[in-house]
Amino acid sequence: RNKDAIARRFQLPSDNQGFTYLYMPCRLRRCYSETRKALSRLGLPSSRVLDVCYPVNGMAGILVHNDYIEEATMTLFENGISLFGDCDPNDPILLKDPKFDSDPEEVRKPTAIMIHKNRLLKVLQRLRSPIRLAVTRSFIAQDWITQ
Repeated sequence: RNKDAIARRFQLPSDNQGFTYLYMPCRLRRCYSETRKALSRLGLPSSRVLDVCYPVNGMAGILVHNDYIEEATMTLFENGISLFGDCDPNDPILLKDPKFDSDPEEVRKPTAIMIHKNRLLKVLQRLRSPIRLAVTRSFIAQDWITQ
């Protein structure tokens, strides 16, 4: 694994730059370290999983580099874990807090965007500085955060 990381330093950057969340079902929210250990036991190296989040009950998300999506998806599939398809983290449907139930769609959408943006800003604070800039660029390119 270390050899691969060192070799990447001397390779041209991938055309597939960026980072993506893969969303999967989960029964319980666990602390990040437990979830990362469990994913590692399934064959997903923790060095490839940059973040773990729980956007709503019953769903976990892992942040991975775009070049690793296919391998991560296959590893999860081989272990009987199916991913949620196109999950939009800004979708107001993900607002499960009862205090938003009576709000109209025009209010729920900006609220969902704000909650997602705040979650991403917390993620950026947790990341190591070498990777933080690349992830920030990716989030900006996806219009998830602004400069």
